Amino acid sequence: MDSKDIFRKLTYTEPKSLIGLPDSFGIYALWDHEGKIRYIGCTPKATEGFRVRVGNKHVTGSEGRSHKFSQAYCTGRMWRYCKKLDPESALRAQNSDDAKTAKELRTLFIRKHCRITYVEIPNNGLQNYFSYLTSLESEVQNMAPASMRKWEGLGFSRFAEPLELVDKLLEENPILRTAATRQNEIFNRYVENA
Repeated sequence: MDSKDIFRKLTYTEPKSLIGLPDSFGIYALWDHEGKIRYIGCTPKATEGFRVRVGNKHVTGSEGRSHKFSQAYCTGRMWRYCKKLDPESALRAQNSDDAKTAKELRTLFIRKHCRITYVEIPNNGLQNYFSYLTSLESEVQNMAPASMRKWEGLGFSRFAEPLELVDKLLEENPILRTAATRQNEIFNRYVENA
């Protein structure tokens, strides 16, 4: 499949929900809450189709481990301590139940406000299929402007909390509010001002 055609499909196709992704393989683009592509990737393993790679890893995975949505939205009331990203004192201040709640809020936020476009790439009997996907990924990434590559690597900057969207989400899920507020206080004290 031609990398230019893949790039065109990723950038001009209507973005889809992160819920109900298929188990198939290929190239994908992750869209942030502002409707902008921030990362282009591929499904690099036989155990990780779109559902696992994006729906599980990027959406609900650990911060700081190349799980793009999780890292980008680990902020404010959706923040929880990650030793690769934040100071040790924040861990001591954090309650583990509050951290789980903040991650739950983050996951709800991502699934509601973020999107994906993807192109399924059939195997067609290729012996080195996943090497082929990785090569295609690189070609497509090289076509993308810097704005579509902001989440590459591990050290990219997280968003400032989208306050109004998080407020609305907490109105819909008030049981999460108290723990999320405590997480935000820790974030402001130990992370944001560090």
